[in-house]
Amino acid sequence: MLKPKPLNPGSAVRLIAPASPFEADRLSDGVKILTDFGLTPIWTDRVFQRQGYLAGPDSLRVLELADALKDQACEAVIAIRGGFGVTRIINELANHNFGSKLVMGFSDITALLIYLNQTANQVVFHGPNVLGMPNLDPESRGRLKAALLGLDWETNFTWAGLQSLRGGFAKGRLLAGNLTLICTLAGTWTQANLAGALLVIEEVNEPLYRIDRLLTQLAMQVQARQLSGVIIGDLGVAAQDLPDLPNVLESFTNRLDCPVVTGFPAGHKHQNHPIPLGIEASLDADLGLLRVLEDPYDRS
Repeated sequence: MLKPKPLNPGSAVRLIAPASPFEADRLSDGVKILTDFGLTPIWTDRVFQRQGYLAGPDSLRVLELADALKDQACEAVIAIRGGFGVTRIINELANHNFGSKLVMGFSDITALLIYLNQTANQVVFHGPNVLGMPNLDPESRGRLKAALLGLDWETNFTWAGLQSLRGGFAKGRLLAGNLTLICTLAGTWTQANLAGALLVIEEVNEPLYRIDRLLTQLAMQVQARQLSGVIIGDLGVAAQDLPDLPNVLESFTNRLDCPVVTGFPAGHKHQNHPIPLGIEASLDADLGLLRVLEDPYDRS
């Protein structure tokens, strides 16, 4: 597994828009956070393009993405926002070879993370997109900085206080992503490899019946019985649906054979802790403890 080097003060971070468009005046707040970390965000004017619900045509988004991943002038690549569009261009990445640099994003960026982790054999980070950084709570912002700079990895990638839905202890490689994208990719050449994985999931803007359907579909996937564990983040459930959420999660848990916990700080709200994909971790569902077991960075 190719591990990225941690960033240093002054490191250039390339910002990309491979999915949906955004309002240009929203970019500055996220850029300021990265600058406050001591980093140097860079981007091209292409990120401001629009083509309906996409940040420009597929051909230009994939060229920008491939160029960023190969760009020797930057040490990290972070998505500006998710939305929709990465699955439209992921096939084209097969024509490119990339080095290992720190890549971060989430939501629709799940498709890119899984591709780089499984096909390009890279450790990547499920974590905040640039537009979401200003909304992070202090702990999430602190963990973001530590993840980018490679600080105190054993503490930064340990989570206690998770709520057990099914107890037990398991080890496996970390896999994380948006629930819809995990299910959307099922049956494709770049589907998530669930076998032996400790899977972290999050979701947003879906009514409870759709979350139920997605969880059921996930549990019915062929490899679901080979999951080492499931860690449920924020599913974005509306307030009126919260009373019924425990029944949905219980039904999902009963379809699996592995430890399951909930309450993980990942999602589209104020809590969104970075998670290294492809790294060995352990889950103690009885104690509500998830921790990474190896340094996710290349420090050579």
